[in-house]
Parts: sequence; structure tokens; C-alpha cells
Amino acid sequence: MLDFLAENNLCGQAILRIVSCGNAIIAELLRLSEFIPAVFRYRDRADQQKYGDIIFDFSYFKGPELWESKLEAKPELQDLDEEFRENNIEIVT
Repeated sequence: MLDFLAENNLCGQAILRIVSCGNAIIAELLRLSEFIPAVFRYRDRADQQKYGDIIFDFSYFKGPELWESKLEAKPELQDLDEEFRENNIEIVT
């Protein structure tokens, strides 16, 4: 078996660099996941009912016009969206 750490093993060195970068990325994602506001996790049923119409998943990208038209059609959703944006602007941007 080849030694990954050997200076003459370029493939082994490359694999070790890739793995170490992957580990660093995973560690950073885990660290950042601790700062996700509870409202995004839908832990509370009241939050889910309140914000469910303004917090979207990746399906938003398939048809953003549909989601935007829903928001524009209801003034109460626009107000809720603005309130949510003001309360979470530091995390969202």
C-alpha cells in the first residue's frame, strides 16, 4: 500500500488536501448551523403557521413569479414579510 504522506505520491497528497478541505467545510457548516434562527427550523407550530407563506424552500427557484405574486396579492403577507425582514436582516444578508 502506498503511503499517502510520501512526497513522491502526488495523488495521495491531492486526496489528503481534498479531504482536509472537505472536513473544514463540514466543520464550518456545523458551526454556522447553530446560528440559524428557530423560525427557519419550524420547531414551533405557531411559527410554521405564521411564516409558512413567506419562508420558501428551494422550490422558489423553479417559479419565483408564482411566489412573488402570492406575496403581492395579500397586504398582510407583505407586512409580515417586511416585519420578518427587519427582524432577521443581519442573518439573511
